[in-house]
This record gives sequence, structure tokens and C-alpha cells, in this order.
Amino acid sequence: MLSDTARKLLMIMRHCSVHHGYMPSLEILETKSGRTPEKIRAGLQELAEDNYILWEFGKPLESAVVVEGWERTGDRPASVTWGLDGGHTSYWTDY
Repeated sequence: MLSDTARKLLMIMRHCSVHHGYMPSLEILETKSGRTPEKIRAGLQELAEDNYILWEFGKPLESAVVVEGWERTGDRPASVTWGLDGGHTSYWTDY
């Protein structure tokens, strides 16, 4: 299961690459995510280690490639359920 920062960075990176045609810089990620550069680097490292992105630490962020643009469903705990009616709130209340 991804951390909140890593999940947010993945969404921002996917959106920028698919809808705008570029990979965001560190400054753009700081602005859009509201996270510090240290937390962004830790989140990017987590995404790279879990193979969500292809990126080598120390290289420019613009060279990153998004492999999977959303969190894997197998990473969620089994107790998380999603209802079509939106009535299942266990995801929001159990964490």
C-alpha cells in the first residue's frame, strides 16, 4: 500500500504526462502536492522501488516514466470494501 505522499505524486505525475504531455519538475510537484522536497524525494523513491515509475535517484525528475498510473488493488487491505451506493465508509473510518 502506497503512502499518501507517494499516491499523490503518482496521480500528479500521471495527470501531467497524459493530459499535458510532460513530466513535472520538482518545483511543480512541490506546488501541486504541498509537500517538502524531502518528502517528495522519499515518495519518488517509494514509487521507483515498487515499480510504479522508472526513475533513477539523482537523475532529473523529467526523465521519469510512469509505468502504472494508479495504485494496485491487491495492495489494499482486505477489510477495505467499496460500495456502489457509497455507503461503505470503512475505508475512511478505519485508517
